[in-house]
Amino acid sequence: MDSASLLFIPIIALGFVVLNQGAKFITDNAVAVSRNFGISRFVIGMLVVSTLAAMPEVVVSIVALQEGAEAIALSNGIGSNVVTIAFVIGLTAIIVPLKVTREMIMRDAVFLMTVTIVASVLLLDGSLSFLEGIALMILFVPYTMNLLLIAKKGDPEELEEGLEEARIQLELMGHLFGRKIEIRAGVQWLLFGILWTVMGAELVVRSIMHVTDEFNLNPWLIGITLVALGTTLPDIAASYHAARRGFGDLALGEGIGANIVTALLTLGLMGIVRPFEFGKAEILPMVVVLNLSTFLVLVFMLRGMRISQMGGVVLVSTYFGMVLSVVLLTVL
Repeated sequence: MDSASLLFIPIIALGFVVLNQGAKFITDNAVAVSRNFGISRFVIGMLVVSTLAAMPEVVVSIVALQEGAEAIALSNGIGSNVVTIAFVIGLTAIIVPLKVTREMIMRDAVFLMTVTIVASVLLLDGSLSFLEGIALMILFVPYTMNLLLIAKKGDPEELEEGLEEARIQLELMGHLFGRKIEIRAGVQWLLFGILWTVMGAELVVRSIMHVTDEFNLNPWLIGITLVALGTTLPDIAASYHAARRGFGDLALGEGIGANIVTALLTLGLMGIVRPFEFGKAEILPMVVVLNLSTFLVLVFMLRGMRISQMGGVVLVSTYFGMVLSVVLLTVL
């Protein structure tokens, strides 16, 4: 190991900053462009924002896959979901107990549980094929159609509430490292954001590949910790600020929606872009914890229509349990 190898560590940090700021550029300016095309304000708020919020996870996994780092790509795809559902939602509940609505349970949480089970079944054979990628992408259609149906038939007051939540979510996503990032709007900035995000992903993936090789680190462990935490950094920052401002329930809804989008788009696109095989033993702890944490969220929501601080502690513990299990597999 030489001093040059150590330089890749700050480069990884820089890559995550570039990646997440690029994703914020894309989200902000996609909203502006959507308005110019006359797209419904509700669809912009509930679909465009939530979909593009998953951009860091999607881009990093696709870039890693193209670079031949399948372990990093898949562990980020699964790990970022566990980070969101267990760590982010759990941490938010510890700060302030989360209130739950019946609509959130029936429309979002149950569908998330379904998506999680389907994705897990497809992964347990040790491969992700082109057809499996297509199947996951198709599952995104009913989720989208449901949002469009809400926009068409929903109560005007409820739609306005949804728009206000989306506005707050977009504002909170602008917080990174304790600072609010202000970004200008425009089509040119949208294109710049896409380029910026891809460049950030390249920096992250190539640097992490070098570090894992140089220090002989387990890429699966790096994927579920450093990469997954880095790509979900905007969600962590947004949830923290949401909880402090009394919008903890917004963080819960955004977390569930983000997991639906991330699971379907990230894994779906990975299968379509480059089908690949992987070891079943490596992903088993991740799949088990993903299903467990999602199930626990659903149970907590059904019991008392809230997620308590103790429930938050349990959820955060499941994330660290996953990390510990991967560490033990590496050692043994």
